[in-house]
Amino acid sequence: MGSSPEPSSPPEMSGPGCCIRVTSEDGLDSLSVSSVEEEAEAHPATPRKKPPSAALPGRVLHRLSAVGSALTSFLSAERRLAKRVQEVTQEPASYVGGLVQNFVGHVLRGGAARHPTSTELLQEIRQMISSLRGYLCESSELQDAWEYGDLEETDLVVEAALYKCVLKPLRDCIYAQLLDFHSRDGSLQKLRDHQLSMGRQSLAELGVTAGVPDAPALERIQARLLQMHQAYSPKKKEAQLLKACKLIYEAMNHGVYGADDFLPVLTYVLVKCDIVSVQLDVEYMMELLEPSQLQGEGGYYLTTWFGALYHISNFQSAMVTRQISIEAQDSIHRWQRRRTIHHNQHIPQVDCDILYVSFQEPFANQKAIPVPAHMTAASVCVVCSKKYGVSNPEAYGLFLVTDSTSRLLAEDSRPQQTRSASLKSHSASCCFVYKLKGEEQEAPSEGDGLAPAQEPI
Repeated sequence: MGSSPEPSSPPEMSGPGCCIRVTSEDGLDSLSVSSVEEEAEAHPATPRKKPPSAALPGRVLHRLSAVGSALTSFLSAERRLAKRVQEVTQEPASYVGGLVQNFVGHVLRGGAARHPTSTELLQEIRQMISSLRGYLCESSELQDAWEYGDLEETDLVVEAALYKCVLKPLRDCIYAQLLDFHSRDGSLQKLRDHQLSMGRQSLAELGVTAGVPDAPALERIQARLLQMHQAYSPKKKEAQLLKACKLIYEAMNHGVYGADDFLPVLTYVLVKCDIVSVQLDVEYMMELLEPSQLQGEGGYYLTTWFGALYHISNFQSAMVTRQISIEAQDSIHRWQRRRTIHHNQHIPQVDCDILYVSFQEPFANQKAIPVPAHMTAASVCVVCSKKYGVSNPEAYGLFLVTDSTSRLLAEDSRPQQTRSASLKSHSASCCFVYKLKGEEQEAPSEGDGLAPAQEPI
C-alpha cells in the first residue's frame, strides 16, 4: 500500500478508505479585523517615516472589514438557525416537536430493546434524523432564522442541531443497548480476550516497524478517546478520533510511513486502551454519521479503525497486522454500500417521503415506510401488513391518532396529504397507527381524508 499521511493531509486513494483532501479552515482567523489590529499592536510603528507601500490601502482595510462583518453575520445566522431547530423540536403541539419528543420517549421507555440487532436500532435513529432534517430544510418554519439560501450549509446546521435534540437525550440509552446487544452475542468478551492475548506479544509480533507512543503520549491519546466516548454528536466523535490519529503519527517520529506502518501502531494503541468503548464508538459513528460525512479524511480513518478492531476481534497468533484483512475490507464495502445507496438517490426527497407508522399503539413498534405523495392509505396498509406479518389484513386500517382522538383514514385518501393538512392546521401532535378497526367510520375520500373524531384512546 502507498504512504498514509497524517490526518491533516489525507491521501487520494480508492477502495474502502476512499479519501478526499480536506482544506484547513484555520485561515479564516487571519481574515478578521481583530487579528490585523493585534498584529499592529505587537509591532508598533518606529519614528522613521514608512514608505507608502508599507501602509494598508483604505480599500484593503474596507474589504477586510467587509469579510469580518460577513463572517460574523453568517455565524449569527447559523446560531439563530440552530436555536430555531431546537425551539421547533421542543414544541409538542407541532408535528416535528411531537414526533421528536414521542420518538425519544419511545426509545427511552424500552423501544430500543425491541430491535433484534444493534445495526437496526442505529439505522432507525439515523433514519429519524434524516427524515427530520429533510422535512425542516423543505419547510417554511426555518426561513425567518436563515438568511442565506445555501442548501448545503442549511443541511449541516440542521443536522448538528438535530444531534442535540435527538442524540443528546438518547446517548446513554443507546450505549446501554449496544453494550447489551454485544454482551449477549459474545463479541465483546471475544474482543477482550484477544486484547489480553495481543497485549503479551512483542512489537515485532504485532508487525510494528515504526515508533510507538510512550507513556505520556499514550495518556494523551487515551484522553482523546475518553472525550470521543463522552460526546453524543458523531461528528464531534470523529473530530476526536482524528486528533488521536495525529497523536499516533507524532509518536511514529514523523517518518515517511504508509498505511501498512500506521495500522500496526494503531492496533498497539487499541490493545493498550479501553477497547470496548472504542468498539461501541466506532459502530456509533459508522451508523449515525450522515452519509456525506463519511467521505474524505474522517471516513478514511474511521474505516481504518474498524479494520484494526476487526483484526483484534479475529486475532490468531500467526497473524501480522500489516494490512486490513480481506474479510474486513469486504465488510467495509458492504457497509459503505448500505450507508450510501440511498444518499446517492437524492436523499432529501426520500427523507420527505418517509412516514412513520406504529403498530396497535401510538409510537409502539414504529416502522419507517417510504410513502410518496400519490400513495393511498390502502397501499400503505398493504405494506404494513407485510412488515408486521398480520394474518387478517382486512381487519386492520391506518389511523391518525392524537392525544384525544383516533381517526380511520379512507382507503383512497393519501396519508402525505393528511399529514400536510394536519401541519397547516397546527393541530396537536399526531401519529399514524396501523391497528385493528373498531367502530370507527371511514373518512370520506374528499378533503384531508379524515373521519369525524371518534372516542378518545
